[in-house]
Amino acid sequence: MAAAATLLACLLAVAGLPSPGQDANAATPGKPNIVLITTDDQTLASYAPHVMPNTTRLIADKGTAFTNAIVTTPLCCPSRASMITGQYAHNHGVTSNRLNYQALEEKDNTLPVWLDRAGYKTAHVGKYLNGYEAAVGSPTEVAPGWNVWYTTLGTTRYYDYDVSANGKRVHFRERDKDYVTRVINKKAVSLVRRMTRLKAPLYLQVDQRAPHSETGVDSGGRCGGRAVPDREDKELFEDELLPQPPSFNEADVSDKPPFVAGRPPLTAPKIKKMTKRHSCELAALRAVDRGVQKIVKALKKTGELRKTVIAFTSDNGFFQGEHRIPTGKIYPYEEGIRVPFLIRAPERYRGSGERVPEVSAPVANIDLAPTFLELAGGVNSCSGGGACRVMDGRSLVGSLSGGAGGIPNDRALLTEFDVGNNTAQEDGLCRYSGVRTAEAILVEYTVDDLTGGCDPDLEHELYDLDSDPFQLNNLIDGDFPQEAQLSAQLERLRDCAGIAGRDPQVAGRPYCD
Repeated sequence: MAAAATLLACLLAVAGLPSPGQDANAATPGKPNIVLITTDDQTLASYAPHVMPNTTRLIADKGTAFTNAIVTTPLCCPSRASMITGQYAHNHGVTSNRLNYQALEEKDNTLPVWLDRAGYKTAHVGKYLNGYEAAVGSPTEVAPGWNVWYTTLGTTRYYDYDVSANGKRVHFRERDKDYVTRVINKKAVSLVRRMTRLKAPLYLQVDQRAPHSETGVDSGGRCGGRAVPDREDKELFEDELLPQPPSFNEADVSDKPPFVAGRPPLTAPKIKKMTKRHSCELAALRAVDRGVQKIVKALKKTGELRKTVIAFTSDNGFFQGEHRIPTGKIYPYEEGIRVPFLIRAPERYRGSGERVPEVSAPVANIDLAPTFLELAGGVNSCSGGGACRVMDGRSLVGSLSGGAGGIPNDRALLTEFDVGNNTAQEDGLCRYSGVRTAEAILVEYTVDDLTGGCDPDLEHELYDLDSDPFQLNNLIDGDFPQEAQLSAQLERLRDCAGIAGRDPQVAGRPYCD
């Protein structure tokens, strides 16, 4: 054991990384501040300049837009767990919202812990992982690694909710100033102003509630029970039409798995309700967009903008009638897994080369943690006890300027879901594993066997995303030249761990791409 520990320390030293037992609390000059802003249930289509002009102007236009970004499990808790571990769900344990934070493995070995040990001051504002409150001794308890904890409690509410402020419960009422996005934005700005005065760099994670629908409450007005906009935005986008791509209210779904094939066509009254929900979601995003502007303004005023990396994304997409799915997000169609994904990095942190405005190579939420660790100076993913979490994602730093280490265009990513407890959802879906490349996606599903259990009853979907980007024609029973290659990739990725050439192999398992 001693020899192994010495070898690990030597390898880390050669790589320029602190050893697991090394005190890394002293801030290293040149480490950037890092700000991550995450929305909740935002569709890729809703990220548009007329909806989010500040986010477009201040992050996308001055940074890099990853135009082929997905979440590896399109659901709130698994996706957010992947963001703070750099791992696929089959490695971090949170494969569904039903399993939630309680299933997260190594809860004290996550991104905020690593950055805290590397000398960062860490701050969380907004929503945390689903089920966190039930998994800890007190609902207001601070999660591992966070120096500042300002986290909303309970289900999604825009008014009349509680916040854990460093362990103290604070109640917000129904006044304009209590609107949850205003509260999150105000706190984020105050932390930028206060914490950037410290010598240590800042890691600020801003997890917005919008544009998620209210849960179990109705705030009134035209958007009550849906995503609720700030009252100053309540009339925005009232006449916005619901996007209707070719997959909307799909005419023929007979080639799809039973949980889709059994859906009736959407009716006119249903579409009218969906249109209203869509307009409310767009209006709710406007306050998020103002928050982006305020955070950037505060960074500029404190002189920290040139020393700050800002990332913006969503935890998953959302269905709005595509493939006859009126609402939800768990299915691995493009509308569920594709998300906005932006990174603005000052030149000194991008490496050599000019800024790359767009990157079309496949990237995912599992890439955030490795990216932030490289930006922080090569911090390792080890807990205080020396145990290292092997990440499945890759750093995106090389892609920001087109230098060495960029993401390959032929990368294959896994998409996966397991509802848990060997029981199906109401629609019969139990679990799936899929492989997605820039050109195609192949998914294998386990569906309810009509006995209430999840014994193998497999369904498959295969789409050529080049010729059929809206996934109308399932090719699983046809002749698709890449099917054998995709099947082999799926078999490898469903149990993969780590990256070849970077990580030690985990129990003989295959590497991820």
